[in-house]
Amino acid sequence: MNIKPYNKKKNKQKIFIGLAWPYVNGDLHIGHLAGYLLPADFFARFNRLIGNDVLMVSGADCHGTPVSLEADKFQISPQEIVAKYYQEHLHLIQKADLSFDIYTKTTTDNHKHIVQDVFLKLLKDGYIIRKTSKQFYSIKENKFLPDRYVEGVCPFCGNIDTRSDQCDACGKLICPDELIQPHSKLTQSPVILKETEHYFMDWTKLTPFLQKYFATHKHNWRPWIQKETDQWLFKGLQPTAITRDLDWGVELPIDQIPKNMLIDNIETKRIYVWFEAVIGYLSASIEWDINKYKDFWYNTKSKHYYFMGKDNLVFHTLFWPGQLWAYNKKLHLPDVCAINQFLTLEGQKFSKSQGIIIDAQYILDKYGSDQVRFYFTAIMPEENDASFSWTDFQAHINDVLIGNFANFVNRVLTLSKNISINKNIQIDKNILKQSSKSYLDIIKSLDSLHFKDYYTEFINFSSFANKYISEAQPWKLKDVDPLKFYQIMVNCLYCVLCLDLFAKPILTKGSETLDNMLGIIIDVWPNANDLQHYLISLLSKITIQNVAPLYQKIDNDIIVQEQNKLLKTK
Repeated sequence: MNIKPYNKKKNKQKIFIGLAWPYVNGDLHIGHLAGYLLPADFFARFNRLIGNDVLMVSGADCHGTPVSLEADKFQISPQEIVAKYYQEHLHLIQKADLSFDIYTKTTTDNHKHIVQDVFLKLLKDGYIIRKTSKQFYSIKENKFLPDRYVEGVCPFCGNIDTRSDQCDACGKLICPDELIQPHSKLTQSPVILKETEHYFMDWTKLTPFLQKYFATHKHNWRPWIQKETDQWLFKGLQPTAITRDLDWGVELPIDQIPKNMLIDNIETKRIYVWFEAVIGYLSASIEWDINKYKDFWYNTKSKHYYFMGKDNLVFHTLFWPGQLWAYNKKLHLPDVCAINQFLTLEGQKFSKSQGIIIDAQYILDKYGSDQVRFYFTAIMPEENDASFSWTDFQAHINDVLIGNFANFVNRVLTLSKNISINKNIQIDKNILKQSSKSYLDIIKSLDSLHFKDYYTEFINFSSFANKYISEAQPWKLKDVDPLKFYQIMVNCLYCVLCLDLFAKPILTKGSETLDNMLGIIIDVWPNANDLQHYLISLLSKITIQNVAPLYQKIDNDIIVQEQNKLLKTK
């Protein structure tokens, strides 16, 4: 039969998915996975399955002080840092089964030219202004020190390792004159505030637009995101510097700037990352396909979703929409900002310097992508901070992924191995009812970006299937009542097909393996009304072969080793 995808509209809906651009100053950790990489991938896979046209983009943020500081630390060039960690990022993407359409970097000529074009347009239209401000200056080093080159005590939470522009502990943005006991990160020498001229984004001119944008879009955001954005608007947005005293970053297009708009020492300044990196969503789309990108960006019926951690909130709920609108009012603005809270490690904030960190590459290599994707779906920090725990990770893998889901699949396939399914198939009405309900609930959860709810619905149906086989006890009927045994196993296989279909967005390896063991391919999520017909049509095509456990349990001694590693760092 001709199965239509769930989105059966004549024209596929264009879904743009933009992921925050991580700095290439080190390896990615599990906070990046849980915070935005995995939820974005789940959402992208879901939309492709239901028939939508998806463009998912991101890349490496190669500029700014995080990269140049790392280069200075090791006395190598920023280009060498970029080359090393960009390849690590690409390797991680492959290991985590992230389905990007393009993962680029901010050092491309394409990105540079588009950033400069945005800058010039906003400068011409008066949204970018010249302004003198006080910045940190090191007498010992005889130069201005931007952002992460200066550390001190946070005036809001007291964190002692706070950088000069933002506190990672409490997430608040900091003005230079607010930082307590500022000093150079590299030399530990004291710094002073000294006047310097820079380009500023004048948010006061964009405030009326942003107020209107917030009022019309906030209903798409989680309540806590609405609240924080509203607070930013209530306090009043002030002009924000978009250049820094750096020699690493996108150069200012000096020859195209009117002479009366040139700032002092312009040759020593660069366009800074908070303004530049978000433009990467547009530049990456153009790099992906210079013609097709227009179907997403100049389409009023498309939908744009952005995924990031909460430290990027204001840059996406206000700053990026403002930049886009000021640049080109025909471009599609962000519809949904899917911002997650932070992930902690055994209740502690991640700290590379203190060894409180789990490298994403490490956990994927050792335990497998499905296991990691499954666990982070369960603990996704959607509304509150969540904590990674090794014992909790083990419990979810051993007791839920394997004990609830995989063991059911293995039992059914082992018992059904020699069954030949005829075309006259009747499925238990309770199973049909529950599977249809679960399917609709799962679609609703994924469509509304409630990934933890999706996880719950998936496991609830698996529990339902386990209860059915435990109560039916088909192994007792195989020789006593072959007909009844056959009917029960057909019902169980129907449940396996449901679980195979439900698992597609998260268990990419396991669902592919399950397809192979069943001798079928599930590559579309049908319209709800077609679900039963679709799965029943697949039942008659099943040829079970090479049955093997989908996953391996994690031994206690392995978890003890992981816990001991963390204890040694405390």
